Amino acid sequence: MPIENYYLGCPGWGMKSWIGRLFPSGTKDRDFLARYAEVFNTVEGNTTFYALPTPEIVARWRDSVPDAFRFCFKFPKTISHDKQLVDCAADVDTFLARIAPLGHKLGTIMLQLPPRFCDLERLRRFLASLPRELHYAVEFRHEVFFASGPEEDDAAALLREHAADLVIMDTRGIHASKSLEFADVRGRKPALPIIMRATASQPIVRCVPHEVFAETLPFLEVWPAQLARWIADGKRPYFFMHAPDDTFAPENAYAFHRMLGEHTDVGQLPAWPGAPKQLGLF
Repeated sequence: MPIENYYLGCPGWGMKSWIGRLFPSGTKDRDFLARYAEVFNTVEGNTTFYALPTPEIVARWRDSVPDAFRFCFKFPKTISHDKQLVDCAADVDTFLARIAPLGHKLGTIMLQLPPRFCDLERLRRFLASLPRELHYAVEFRHEVFFASGPEEDDAAALLREHAADLVIMDTRGIHASKSLEFADVRGRKPALPIIMRATASQPIVRCVPHEVFAETLPFLEVWPAQLARWIADGKRPYFFMHAPDDTFAPENAYAFHRMLGEHTDVGQLPAWPGAPKQLGLF
């Protein structure tokens, strides 16, 4: 039985280090996405944050995954960071037209805001300008939206007004690490409080755990119960499991799925596709 009632995935679908683990030995680059989609039912598509794919690549992506699969791409940084939602209508149109051929396989489109962005009126105008037939989620990174003040409540109200979801970034695991190897990862990831809030029907959690998965459990164990509550309320959440360098993101996702399965019926992941797992998860 495949994954049910929620979406589970990793950041991207094609790391060579997954060969012999998530992917059977000998898997070719061109087959990474199809193999990935045999296991997970969504992917966090960071690639569009940096550059737009060609129409031919988008078509290939669409044809490589089953009907139930969902791509969750980010708005390009040209829109969110360079222009900061100002005078970007042409960029938005180009981006949405480029990914439109994905059809129903296009999931939530994520807007990651810059750390200094705190203009809710500008965000309101931007969300109001977007096509209503698509679904959006917003990731805030300014500290004011995590300070339990009126700005936090106003941001949530704005998302509800536009039926947009909140992207929740949980980096407590990686920030609990003292590893010098992953110091640069900690430097790139925000260390912000966790707000377990759903503003629409498909809340998104992005989790960056400790490099030793067992060290993440004190932080991670709150999420299965929360996702189970959202599922019971009729929502269909997304959960994207990372790893410090994403090498072990698939193993971490498998472990999380087992944890969630103890709280609610979410189906079963297939048997581990590649060689026997070499990472002790618990």
